[in-house]
Amino acid sequence: MKLYDISKELFTTPVYPGDPVPEVGPIRRIERGDFCNLSRISMGSHNGTHMDAPWHFVPEGKTIEQVTLDHSIGMCQIIDVEGEVTRNVLEEMMQEDCERLLIRGNAEITVEGAVYLAEKKLLLLGVEKMTVGNEKTQAQVHQTMLRADMVIVENLNLSAVEPGCYFLVAAPLKMKEMDGSPVRAVLIGN
Repeated sequence: MKLYDISKELFTTPVYPGDPVPEVGPIRRIERGDFCNLSRISMGSHNGTHMDAPWHFVPEGKTIEQVTLDHSIGMCQIIDVEGEVTRNVLEEMMQEDCERLLIRGNAEITVEGAVYLAEKKLLLLGVEKMTVGNEKTQAQVHQTMLRADMVIVENLNLSAVEPGCYFLVAAPLKMKEMDGSPVRAVLIGN
C-alpha cells in the first residue's frame, strides 16, 4: 500500500483573485517562555486544497458540515486531460461506475461536461486548477454540479500519481454553515 499526499501547502499556494491571503501569527511560543506553541490562522474558506460545498453557489444547497463523508471517502478514478473537459471526453475516459473523479492536468470543465457529471450523479469532482470552468462559465459549471449534490475539490496536486483507480480520503473540516473547507487529500494505492 502506498500513500500519496495530493494536497497543496496552504500558505504557499496562490489564492484566487479577490480571495483573502491566508496568514498565521504566534499566540504562544515556548522560545518566549510559554508552556506551549499556539498559533492563530486567518484564511478564506477556499484557500489551498479545499472542498466547495453546494451552498457555495446554491442558496438552498448543503453547507460543508451537511456533506456526508461518503462524498469524500471512497474509490476514485484519476484521468489525464489538458484543455476542455467535454461530455465526449468524459464518456470516453470515465469508468461507468465512477463516483469520484479526479482530473490531472490543466483541465477546464465545460458546461456540457458539468451537465454530464451531474447526470452521472458523481459524488465528487477534483481538479488541479483553482476553479472549474473559465471566467465566463465557472458560475454555471459550479451551479450545475453543486445543484446535483456533488462536491468539488480544487487546487489538488496530482503530479506524483498516474491515471487509474485509488482510494481517496479528502474529508473537509466539520464547520457549521460554511460554503467550503480546506481538506488534506490523500490517495491510497498499490
